Amino acid sequence: MPAPAHEPLVVEGLTFRFAGFEIESVSFRVEPGKVVALAGHNGAGKTTTLRLIMGMIRKDEGIVRIGSMDHVRDERAFKERIGFVPEEGFFYKGMTVAELLAFVADFYPNWDAALCARLAATLHLPMEKRLGELSKGTRTKVALLAGVSHHPHVLLLDEPTSGLDPRSRAEVLRLLKNMARAEGRGVLFSTHNLHEAEQIADRVVVMRNGRVIVNESLVELRGAATGAWTLEDFCLEVAS
Repeated sequence: MPAPAHEPLVVEGLTFRFAGFEIESVSFRVEPGKVVALAGHNGAGKTTTLRLIMGMIRKDEGIVRIGSMDHVRDERAFKERIGFVPEEGFFYKGMTVAELLAFVADFYPNWDAALCARLAATLHLPMEKRLGELSKGTRTKVALLAGVSHHPHVLLLDEPTSGLDPRSRAEVLRLLKNMARAEGRGVLFSTHNLHEAEQIADRVVVMRNGRVIVNESLVELRGAATGAWTLEDFCLEVAS
């Protein structure tokens, strides 16, 4: 039986207020086959927004859904459609890569062991090595594999290239682009690096002080520009 078509992630009017900080009416969509960069400086609200989407923090207002699946009302079904990779993934350092993946597989009824094995080989993951012995770049690849082997409709990643060397950073960005283009799933990743966003994103959502100040496709932004243009220059101009 063919896999069901991927559905978009829809965020509408997402609002959260706590101790002087707020996420105010954040709205955007992540369409199947597209990469959306959630960009902004540290403290802009990117991580909080991802945690709100995942239901790790309770929202005050707004809608978050994939298709008809609401992230609170249909929590289990929603999370089966999401692959979430936090910036600092929690790993049992004494586990091997193979043991961790087997552990994660038990949480997903639609886990694809064949896909997992194929991607592990493609990524050259040392399956019998303990997680505490791996570099940060290799741990990021393991987290990506754990987040994608249950065929999620949307992949969410919080600062996936943070702390990586240039080679590992380029490889992770290439993987994210391929997961959208070749596999038809939506990808939403947070970053404070606008150069990275410009490299692979179809759409850029820029946050500042808990609000969205830019929500445009790169094609639209470039088409409206005159002369030399970079996403970083544009966002600095908007922010000022």
